[in-house]
Amino acid sequence: MFSEITQNTITQQIIHQIHTAILAGKLAAGDKLPSENEMIKQFNISKQTLRESLRALEHMGLLEMRKGMGGGSFIIEVDSQITKLSLLNYFYFKNLSIKDLSQVRRLIEPNSARLAAKNMSDENILKLKELNNSANKHLNDNNYKALLDCEIAFHIKISEVTNNPLIGLLMEFIEDIVVDYKKIFQVGIDYLKVVLGAHERIYKAIKDRNEDQAYNEMLDHIIDLENNLSTKENNMSIKDVYSKKTY
Repeated sequence: MFSEITQNTITQQIIHQIHTAILAGKLAAGDKLPSENEMIKQFNISKQTLRESLRALEHMGLLEMRKGMGGGSFIIEVDSQITKLSLLNYFYFKNLSIKDLSQVRRLIEPNSARLAAKNMSDENILKLKELNNSANKHLNDNNYKALLDCEIAFHIKISEVTNNPLIGLLMEFIEDIVVDYKKIFQVGIDYLKVVLGAHERIYKAIKDRNEDQAYNEMLDHIIDLENNLSTKENNMSIKDVYSKKTY
């Protein structure tokens, strides 16, 4: 399956060969790689170099190292959390601002809301209602984290109607960052009530199958949130904002 390594960038070449085998369909999620001794012979490398390469693939989320009987190196499906972390690491150095995030949201979310009003199942519309009810309960209980979790879930549920994994990942990534902005800038209770009011109007438009209203309510909501956070942000990038985060 693999060929001997002859150049200086040994680890990168091993990673490239295994990654290429996955993309080519020669390796799939659940498949076990050959034993260490087999791969050492195929690549013609040392045990230490192989293990360094496998650890790198593990950190990339492509590999899982299992111990014990039946253990070894197994190909796994990349987890969304690892992917979002990689995106965050990339955009950390790109001066990404709340306005940039909002621009992407304006392109995606109003159209997702329109599509939801047209196609969302009654069962999922009921879930939107339940999320809003839970968010309001958490607001009354001063459970800030649970409230923000409901906010994210509301937007993600609407984006799911597109059946587009790229849109789904982008929305999860963006919503996670927006929530961090809210936490860092300590968005007040009064504004959270405004947000939940917007969610209620979006839900009602979707429930009523009013596509134009759903589009407009979502767009107004995104613009309002952008204006609120941009005032607090003072043109800071993600890099600046995350320097304020307490981990």
